[in-house]
Amino acid sequence: MRPIRALLPLLGFPATLASQQAATSRAADLVTLARTQIRANRADSALTLLKVAADSATGGTVGDRVQAYVLLGVLEYIAHRDSSATALAFRHALQLDPGFQAGGLADVDSALIRILTAERNTLPPDTASARVAASAPSGATAGSPSDVAHDCVRRCRGGEIKPQLIERPQFTMLDQAVLGPSQTHGLIVVRFVVGVEGVPEPESIRVTTNTVQGLTNQVLDAVRALHFRPATLAGAPVRAEVEMRFEFRASGTNYVDYTITGP
Repeated sequence: MRPIRALLPLLGFPATLASQQAATSRAADLVTLARTQIRANRADSALTLLKVAADSATGGTVGDRVQAYVLLGVLEYIAHRDSSATALAFRHALQLDPGFQAGGLADVDSALIRILTAERNTLPPDTASARVAASAPSGATAGSPSDVAHDCVRRCRGGEIKPQLIERPQFTMLDQAVLGPSQTHGLIVVRFVVGVEGVPEPESIRVTTNTVQGLTNQVLDAVRALHFRPATLAGAPVRAEVEMRFEFRASGTNYVDYTITGP
């Protein structure tokens, strides 16, 4: 069994579930007790409690049972490196609620994201669509502008595949004077949401860092004209917030070179 320091991330694991209900049940109490066992480095005891909590005979809500299955899968992997048991637990959770979200998995181990994504990809297409719709706010439809944008600024945290830039922008010949007082380098960082159609949503575009004011308009014009393959989750397109960095450096006597990174 792995040492307690490997189990500690589970104590803060959020298991944000789309259909989780607030009512307390015996299953919810068992999940709480399982967390206590994890804190005491008693992984096997925690596993036993989670299996009981996930069992339909315990009478837990769908949210309680999904949370139990997700934690069960995470603990199987962290404590025993049993990816097959993890996949089975995630599969049971998806069968109960195809719309559940577990955004904290990446903070525990990135391999868990890969396992969950693989299980999501086995869902029938109509189930996958239902899952995306279930994660949208009330009254929203999957793929509509009112969907919550997925956070892919640093890395996607919920098993999504990042938007893929189709073609990087090209800037016209730049004079070193645009770099301002330093005349050696500059940086503009832009965040924006890529919609399900694969283009930046204009109202979402914002500059978070700017040390080269003379190039702001060119960069923003370039961002507005970008085209992406949209982010996907279980094969369905989703909105995703991303970040791109535009770095400019003096090259030679009158030319400015640039590097574009992201999303």
